[in-house]
Amino acid sequence: MKVLVTGASGHIGGHVVDQLLNINHGVRALARKSSDLRGVRASEIEIIHGDIKDKSAVKKAAEGCEAIIHLAAVYKTIAKTAEEIVEPAVTGARNVLEVAAELAIKRVVYTSSVASIGFGYSPDEMRTADDWNDDAQNPYYVAKTQSERQAQKLAAESGVELIVLCPAIVLGPGDYRITPSNGLVMDLLNGRGQTYKGGMNIVDVRDVARAHVEALTKGEPGSRYIVGGENIEVIELGRMLKTLTGNRPLHLPTGRKLTLVAAKAIEMICRLLHLTPPFTQDLVHEVVERYAWYDTSRTYATFGFQPRSAQQTLKACIAWLVEQDKVKQRVADGFRSRNDEVSQPGIGAEKNA
Repeated sequence: MKVLVTGASGHIGGHVVDQLLNINHGVRALARKSSDLRGVRASEIEIIHGDIKDKSAVKKAAEGCEAIIHLAAVYKTIAKTAEEIVEPAVTGARNVLEVAAELAIKRVVYTSSVASIGFGYSPDEMRTADDWNDDAQNPYYVAKTQSERQAQKLAAESGVELIVLCPAIVLGPGDYRITPSNGLVMDLLNGRGQTYKGGMNIVDVRDVARAHVEALTKGEPGSRYIVGGENIEVIELGRMLKTLTGNRPLHLPTGRKLTLVAAKAIEMICRLLHLTPPFTQDLVHEVVERYAWYDTSRTYATFGFQPRSAQQTLKACIAWLVEQDKVKQRVADGFRSRNDEVSQPGIGAEKNA
C-alpha cells in the first residue's frame, strides 16, 4: 500500500521507512526542509516538505495514501516552556486525524508512548494498555497523554481506524541526533547520569518499527498496544552497562522526597545562571521510585514476534554510540574488548540485524 509517514527523519521513523520499503510498500514522508535525513533511504521515497502543524501540508502529503503512520513529535523531556512540546503534539494529532477523515483514509497508526500510560509506585504493579497517566507533570508526558486522548476522540467521531502504539524507552542504531532515550545510556556511560531507585522498560528501535509495520494489517482498530521489552530495575541497567563496557554508572542513593528537593534547588540555580538543568522536579516526579513495568503479552501475540532482550538492545545501543563517537574513549575501548564483533566496520549502523 501507499503509506504516509510523518516524522520519517526521526529515530523510529527511519527504521519504519526502511522496513516498509523492504516489504515493497510505497512510502511518502512529510518532513521539514531542515530535517536531518541521514537515517532515511531518501532516494527511494517521496518527500513532501512541510510541518505537522500545517494542516494543508499534511493534506497534500496524505493525498493518494491508503494509510498514515504518525510519528512526528517534539521529543525532549526538558524545555523552556511546556507549550513547545504540548502544542505541536496536540495540533499534529488533530491535523492527521482530520485529514484522514477528509480523504477517507481508513487506517492511522498513531505513535504515543508509555508516558500516556504512566508508571506504577510498586514493583508489584504491572501496567496495561487499559491504564492512563492521570498525574502527568513533565511536559513530554502531558503532551503524549493529551494528544493521544484527542486522537482517540477524533477517530471515534470520524470513523477513522486508529491503532495506537505506546513504545517504552526506545534504544538502538540509526539515532543521528541522539534522542533522550539513547541519551540516557550515553550520559550513564559518560558519568553525567545516575541510576536511581525504580524500574524501566527498554525496547530495541527495530522492534518498535516492526510493530508499526505489523499494525498496518494486524492491529485492531480502537486498540492500544504497549511496545516494550524487558522490565528491569534501573540499578540493574547499570549492572548490565558494567558487564558490557567495564564501566559502572554512578547511583543516586537518595529517595524520592530528597531527590525532589534537590531537583528544585538545582532548577533554581540553573535558572539564575541561564543554564539547562540536568534534571527537573517534574521529571523526578515521573520516574524516581516509580516502576515503568508493563504487560506486553497482547502486543506480541497480535503482531506475531518477540522483542529482543534487554542485553541485546543495550549492546546495539552502545555499539551505535561508540560508532558515532558519543562515549568516552575508555568506555569505547572497554566495550570493544568485551564485544569483539563490534570492531567490524558499520555494525552499529546495521538496521535490520
